[in-house]
Amino acid sequence: MRLYSKDEARRMLCRYHNLDGAEALCGKEGVEKIMQRIHSIQYDPLNVIARNADLVLQARVNHYRESILYDLLYKEHKLIDGFDKEMCIYETKDFARFQFVRNEYEKQALPTLKYRNQANVLNILDDVRDFVEKHGRTGTKDISIGEVRESRWGHKKLSSAALDYLFNTGILTVTDKRGTQKYFDLTERVIASENPFCDLHMTVEEFLEWYVERRIQSVGFLWNKSGGAWQGRFLSENELRSSTLQTLIEKNKIEEIRIEGIKEPFYISKQFKKYMENPAARSYVRFIAPLDNIMWDRQMLEILFGFTYRWEVYTPVEKRKYGYYVLPVLYNGQFIARFEAEPIHKAGEFMIKNWWWEPKVEPNDKMREMVANEITRFTEFLQMDNSPKNITKLGV
Repeated sequence: MRLYSKDEARRMLCRYHNLDGAEALCGKEGVEKIMQRIHSIQYDPLNVIARNADLVLQARVNHYRESILYDLLYKEHKLIDGFDKEMCIYETKDFARFQFVRNEYEKQALPTLKYRNQANVLNILDDVRDFVEKHGRTGTKDISIGEVRESRWGHKKLSSAALDYLFNTGILTVTDKRGTQKYFDLTERVIASENPFCDLHMTVEEFLEWYVERRIQSVGFLWNKSGGAWQGRFLSENELRSSTLQTLIEKNKIEEIRIEGIKEPFYISKQFKKYMENPAARSYVRFIAPLDNIMWDRQMLEILFGFTYRWEVYTPVEKRKYGYYVLPVLYNGQFIARFEAEPIHKAGEFMIKNWWWEPKVEPNDKMREMVANEITRFTEFLQMDNSPKNITKLGV
């Protein structure tokens, strides 16, 4: 079993995700290549600077624009919205296999609907499906069937809850999105496949092996400890996950590695291990999304990088240590700082509100220069002006 130092492990992980920029991933082709490797990125609707999925991709792909992801999702349908870890964006070719996850949702949906006073949704599913079949692209504002006056959660219209239910079970697919407004259509009209709903040749055991290895690939390497990286149906079950990991080892699909100073072994996919080779020799800085794949397991992040991060979006203002929407700053395999920016749509430019260097970091001229260069790259992605005040924030 190979033993790596923490520094080697950090550099391997950054190399795997192309955060070091060693590969010339660029534009739409670059997005497709990185998605073939990490498979899934977490979607979150908050748009303070940019949405999480776009922040994930801009850190890995040069000349990335939000329109690239939109086109791959809603024009070319090479990517699709769906539940994986949480609500995620993943490759459309995986949709059929996720029927195992959608089936589990359907089994467990009734108690949730009852709690929300939405159990009558089940009585109007056919009506809502027929409406979508007849009218095509449908948003919640386009249809009004039934009413829930005292819903404990979310939708006040039963038809809106029904659209979500049909999406979660795979009958409908998000075919367009305007801001946070989703538009649905029948999955069979969106996905070009003879049978988009299930992989007829896959057993549940084969699915679990595929799903566990795939999740390892989404992060790069993982230990077998419960946490954010193992969220989601099936994967959060310790016993099932452990037995599947052992099966994958026996089948020579994954291998164990050790990292110096960490008791638990880590698992790495043999198929994708090649992407961890030859880390970049040049210096780099990247701004990392709060829900980036390398941030999925915060405990692993802390023990490997020595970096503690808490997403404080849902933390009351008076209890926040940093800010509402804070981005970590990665420099040559180490987290050196974090910052909070003013909301883009309010400021009209990229303006850093607060910047915090990590306690043990002693910023030098080279580091500040690299950060300033990354700010320029970042504002090009945002297609926004760079506020002159940002230089002052860096202490230049």
